[in-house]
Amino acid sequence: MKWRKFGQSTLMATLISFCLWSIGWAGNKQLMSEKMAKQDLKRNLVEMVVGYKVRSEGQFGLTENPNYRIQTKAGALIKGINVEKMIYDKEKDIAFCTGYIDLGDVINVVGERMSFKNVRVRGYGFGTMTPSSKPPLMALRAALLNAYDELAAKIVGERIMSVSEAENFILTNDINRSKVLAAVYGAYIPNIDLDHPNRGWGWDEDGNAFVRLRLDVRKVRDILGQNIRYEGPNIVEVIGRGAQKDELSGPQEGAPGGSRLHGTEYRSLPVPTGSTAERELKAVPAPPGGPTPPQAQQ
Repeated sequence: MKWRKFGQSTLMATLISFCLWSIGWAGNKQLMSEKMAKQDLKRNLVEMVVGYKVRSEGQFGLTENPNYRIQTKAGALIKGINVEKMIYDKEKDIAFCTGYIDLGDVINVVGERMSFKNVRVRGYGFGTMTPSSKPPLMALRAALLNAYDELAAKIVGERIMSVSEAENFILTNDINRSKVLAAVYGAYIPNIDLDHPNRGWGWDEDGNAFVRLRLDVRKVRDILGQNIRYEGPNIVEVIGRGAQKDELSGPQEGAPGGSRLHGTEYRSLPVPTGSTAERELKAVPAPPGGPTPPQAQQ
């Protein structure tokens, strides 16, 4: 009798151990990916509300090595950000969240105090701990930086420097350079929701990222704090672009993964990664050049 009970206990313990081994313990990768998405959301909201300083330099002459660099800076003490929705794609280990902040008094990037009343600004954030899932997210961030630069160049202006020389009908020297230096605040991405039919961000059929950025030009100054004289429409929209692959170096490699957390919605995200890129890109919204989306709430 004792041996029978002992055998039953041993069998039960073995089954429990097998079940635990089969299920596996949840790791910290998803936790970190979701934390990263929340941090990205906060950064995007700071850049929208408080503003950012953008500096860019480009050289595009026919006899010089083409190069284009953008640097942005933003910083603020911010509170009251609320996360609306968190979505996690287990296959790709990509977290996506949306959130908002209700504004009161804000000191913007040029040091001015601005008073808002009943204004809600919405944003999004992405995060992943998997190297193979980072290229499309990096391209999306690069597209946003390019949109910042395009917006500043369009409203504030850019400095162009050109030098060209020819000898015996042959171009021997050609320099074409540009510089942008500006402080911008109040820019926003329209239609941020994942399932919006005319989303303000995404990827085209080649996997290159795009971001639409809008700005009320009455909320922009140059880097010296001077008022900008702009006689175009009050609401200006630009499109920024970003690439996944640096063709001068090489691609990044890695592997996907993920685990389940309470309060998170699980679904596939339309982010073109690895072997899923062709399938995911069939469902992306219309790329830049289509109809202008309706004005977003700010």
